[in-house]
Amino acid sequence: MTSSTKKSKQTKSTQGSHVSEFGWKASKIVAGICLLLTISELFIHRHAYSDAEAMPLFYGLFGFIAFIVVVIGGILLREVIMRPEDYYDAD
Repeated sequence: MTSSTKKSKQTKSTQGSHVSEFGWKASKIVAGICLLLTISELFIHRHAYSDAEAMPLFYGLFGFIAFIVVVIGGILLREVIMRPEDYYDAD
């Protein structure tokens, strides 16, 4: 086995762990930012147009509920427009 072959095998094995390490670091950074924004939500005064907007964490809850509605809507839409597996093969 040549040294270049050994080097390429080492690069592939260490590259996967490097990407995984970067993923963990990025996830921790994003989670930290989310935590800081959630905590700051309790102390920052918002100029709300309605009473619901003045509720703490309203936008986070609203976004999560919208996400759930979109996912369930996609599942239902799939059931409505899905064709049988052999739809185009049938003669």
